[in-house]
Amino acid sequence: MNTTIYYFSGTGNSLKVANDLSNQLTDSKIVKISKNNMSVFNDTQSDKIGFVFPVYNAGIPVIVKNFIEKLQINKHTYVFAIVTCGAMAGVAPNQVKKILAKKDIKLAASFTVFMPGNDQLLYQPASEEKQNKLFINEKEQIYKIASAIKSSQHFEYKVNFIMSAVYNFGYKATFKPKDMGKNFWTDEKCIGCGICSKVCPASNIVMYEGKPKWEHQCESCLACMQWCPQKSIQYKKSTVKRGRYHHPDITVTDLIQK
Repeated sequence: MNTTIYYFSGTGNSLKVANDLSNQLTDSKIVKISKNNMSVFNDTQSDKIGFVFPVYNAGIPVIVKNFIEKLQINKHTYVFAIVTCGAMAGVAPNQVKKILAKKDIKLAASFTVFMPGNDQLLYQPASEEKQNKLFINEKEQIYKIASAIKSSQHFEYKVNFIMSAVYNFGYKATFKPKDMGKNFWTDEKCIGCGICSKVCPASNIVMYEGKPKWEHQCESCLACMQWCPQKSIQYKKSTVKRGRYHHPDITVTDLIQK
């Protein structure tokens, strides 16, 4: 049975998971979710379909939501979701479930894979020791997830009513990614290489007079900041003294080309 895995990734965590899962499955392929690939509206050929993406503010990235809403899927397709996160899946799996339910499609299984947190707007990157432990755990998790998918097992993600209400309120009230662009800036180390523009999955960065300019379609993935070779991209003042993180097994070329 053939499987198509749609993934969204900014710093490489979800791409790593998608790659590893695809390698465990027979007859599978991965497809990038990005602004330049939003024309994929029909997938009635795949026997199994998966969505792999990070959790943003306890919920689903906007671009992933839009992609799933537009994608046509057969009613009886085995559909699964894998959310990558540093602490919690929040209501992201339930949001996917609701989007699919509107099309009379069931989310057969939801999985969570814990990876190093990459929101350096809020905290420092995890230590190398902690990162390595999470990488080892990811491989173990992917093996189990692949086994479940091969046998078309069903797993329902559950979160209690109170926490669901809290997560939903926080997501709706505070997650405003389109407004984030105005707060990015570059310090004197910027060399105008344009990597930030090339790696942005939302095509939200244009180079103007040799410097990046953020527009108004940010997805808050932080790819621009995390992949900058000079570490010159900052967000307000919160990131100036903080380190950077991207998955060590993923290259910037991987994110640009796939």
